[in-house]
Amino acid sequence: MVGFGANRRAGRLPSLVLVVLLVVIVVLAFNYWSISSRHVLLQEEVAELQGQVQRTEVARGRLEKRNSDLLLLVDTHKKQIDQKEADYGRLSSRLQAREGLGKRCEDDK
Repeated sequence: MVGFGANRRAGRLPSLVLVVLLVVIVVLAFNYWSISSRHVLLQEEVAELQGQVQRTEVARGRLEKRNSDLLLLVDTHKKQIDQKEADYGRLSSRLQAREGLGKRCEDDK
């Protein structure tokens, strides 16, 4: 009789191992499916972020070009202002000289 019980016990152990292995396989399959789904979502998010980065870089390039154009324009205007101030200084000194000359002429009369 003991021999029959031993055979039964040995027969139950592989079925228990089989059930445990099936549970482990189901858990691993669920984890794989979950991680795979998350991976797809993250890939889509990365693609969207890369698109935003590209658009931002294009906008940044346009703004940098505009900034450099505006800086050149400011430099041009500064040079024009300096030139006009120099012209004003020369004309002012010439006017004062002529006024002085005109005053001397009136004094001489």
